[in-house]
Amino acid sequence: MSLIDVNSLTDSGLVSQYVVDVMGHGHFLSRDDQARITRWLSKCESADDLLLILSEILPERVEKARDRGKKVFSLASVGKAVDRRIETRIAMTGVPIFGSK
Repeated sequence: MSLIDVNSLTDSGLVSQYVVDVMGHGHFLSRDDQARITRWLSKCESADDLLLILSEILPERVEKARDRGKKVFSLASVGKAVDRRIETRIAMTGVPIFGSK
């Protein structure tokens, strides 16, 4: 659970906070992870789009990494899966997940 008021966050900040919460440690993400989130958000209609995709992928991947004893988790490890999910949805509908830009 976050101590940050999620209603006051930007889209990037909201997604970043979700990722930090799922990872279960730390207070911020690397610049590479932030850049990846910004790129994903540019392809999606809203943060809700990206949060939906991440919620389907990220918790399981973080848990697998913990089971293997990894202490550091990077979004690069889920990058291709998230990119594919975004691209598949756009190809199927012609628009981002929750509407058109």
